[in-house]
Amino acid sequence: MDFKTSILWSGRLYKLLEKLNFEDKFNLDYIVDNNMPEVLAKLQSYAKLAKIAICQTNGKTLLTSLLNQILSSDDKTYISNISKDGKTYPPLTSIVLDLAHGFDIFDSQWQKDYYTIALNEFDIEQYFNSMKFDYLLLGNLFVNQTDFTSLEEKKERIQAAISLNSKLNLIINADEPMFYQIDEIKNDTILNKKRTKFYYGFNNVEYGDSNINLAQKNDLIKCPNCACVLDYKKNYYSHIGEYSCACGFKRPRLDLSADVKVFSDYSFLTAYYNDNKMVFKLPFGGIEGAYNALGAIAVAINLGIERKVISDAFEEYNLLKGRDDILTYKNKRIKIKTIKNPTSLSLALRELYANKNTKVVFCLNDEKQDGVDTSWIWDANFNSISYFENKIYVSANRFDDMALRLKYANVNPSLIIMEGSIKNAIQCCYWELEKNETMLILTTPSLVDEIYEILKK
Repeated sequence: MDFKTSILWSGRLYKLLEKLNFEDKFNLDYIVDNNMPEVLAKLQSYAKLAKIAICQTNGKTLLTSLLNQILSSDDKTYISNISKDGKTYPPLTSIVLDLAHGFDIFDSQWQKDYYTIALNEFDIEQYFNSMKFDYLLLGNLFVNQTDFTSLEEKKERIQAAISLNSKLNLIINADEPMFYQIDEIKNDTILNKKRTKFYYGFNNVEYGDSNINLAQKNDLIKCPNCACVLDYKKNYYSHIGEYSCACGFKRPRLDLSADVKVFSDYSFLTAYYNDNKMVFKLPFGGIEGAYNALGAIAVAINLGIERKVISDAFEEYNLLKGRDDILTYKNKRIKIKTIKNPTSLSLALRELYANKNTKVVFCLNDEKQDGVDTSWIWDANFNSISYFENKIYVSANRFDDMALRLKYANVNPSLIIMEGSIKNAIQCCYWELEKNETMLILTTPSLVDEIYEILKK
């Protein structure tokens, strides 16, 4: 079977199985990687300008979709494993599907400018074996309850992947201490002294909604060099800003620095690069979103994309389902935020500090993608919610676990309403919203589609 026919029929078969919800039974990435070396070799050539990988524990989907929007605004074409509605495909499968679509419609221009591929720490080495990327963005690194992998194990996997490509350019979140010496191995031998490294990070963070800092004991970050607690220049909420250690370990010099004023629904980001000042309004709030935006800007700068193109992309960007998406129904606002790990939950709770205009619906589930063991919620920072003075509905399979966690966070018991039915919880919360109030739905990943169906009806 020739290359074109292999791609065409592989794409058609996958799409058929996807409609039947059987796509998990057909591991196209494994088939291509292990049984179709000639196809794998040809896939390398269909990105005319660059192949970009994005690897971080949290926010890969948002960062990749932001980068895709920037490329579109620059009139560039791309193949990505993140769809426009936020669905994640296996990397090789996404390329095959895109090429199959091009063959299917007899489009002679199916070769694309870029690949933008989001990878997790667990399988990054596998895909770096399969494909030679030009850029790797490293955003954040922490323990996730669904992978049971230590920080050191994650770092070692990433180091092993990097060592496979001597020409790989690194774009690194310098505020993440674990990534500073990512190009070194345990015997202190530098893998590639000439490798290009581009560092980005924040210098100043201001919270526009409450303007407070909540760095707590469980937010203290240890030095990866000597295990002492890092000394942060400013007392920001973990992993933000300039740090140093008595052993000499410190944040590297930034190539792209930024200040940000964070609000719950939007942010203002001021970036500095080569003595140039660039101001952007982000269509989403939270410090996590600001980091993803800064990462996308860092990639765009490395690709030579102009400031106006980036700014236009942020203006045109549509929020992904379940990621700070805001809906309005009969003049009442509904905000949906996915919580997947202690860090994302801590950041979501951070927005609620002293917030009197929000009612909350917590939907905690225990499916595989949520983390079957829901004890991960105890690792999140609930200190900010102790000051919350509005109703909190808890729902879904593990609503009792969340209610218990709120109790131990000293939330007023009279504000906690336990309702196992997600539909009932959302309806009750919605009809109790007063003028200028927002309903914030915090949900684990497996429930996102169900919640949208409830809201749709």
